[in-house]
Amino acid sequence: MYRIATKSKAFLATAVASLALMTSGPVLAGPGKPGVNDLAPGGNIVEVAIAANGALDVFNIVLAAAQCEYFNGAVVDILTGEDKVTLFAPIDQAFVDLDLGLTAENICDAFNTGAPGALTPDDLLTILAYHVTDGRRFSNSVFNRNNAKEIEMLAGGSIFTSPDLTISDNQVRGDDPAQLPPIGLVMPYININASNGVIHVIDAVLLP
Repeated sequence: MYRIATKSKAFLATAVASLALMTSGPVLAGPGKPGVNDLAPGGNIVEVAIAANGALDVFNIVLAAAQCEYFNGAVVDILTGEDKVTLFAPIDQAFVDLDLGLTAENICDAFNTGAPGALTPDDLLTILAYHVTDGRRFSNSVFNRNNAKEIEMLAGGSIFTSPDLTISDNQVRGDDPAQLPPIGLVMPYININASNGVIHVIDAVLLP
């Protein structure tokens, strides 16, 4: 549980880096090529996140989730450590699309009501860990040009990526309003580089 908790919050904290790089100018490379981190050159995920913190406007929900008290912190060691991770960071609208009424103000409480059958902190932790995979995986490693590719996530399940740069999880998705929206990359905001990982920004929440 500790490993999942710390690494899933690693994903949350690094969402900051994604947005700042989106708003800081042409610092990203195209598919298959490493990004260039001009915001905090040579910085690890924590340092990039700190440098980006002032530019937030689309990662408010995920950042609020990172600060839920029941996660007890314990993220700096992962974000500054030698372990390499790849993070798929969803934007605020991705959480809104879940139709659960989630906001930056209520996400921690929404997963901690204590009501029978309600969502729990472990559920939120599992969802967040489902956005993190081991290793520094740029887009040429995440996507196969010809076939779908399976990627194991820290939550224990897998996601599947397609040559058209879309992602599938374990939910029914499609264009029907009754279904969850398909998952895609927020182009060109992929291959965002840090010294101990890489970030890809996505437009939907991955669900195990």
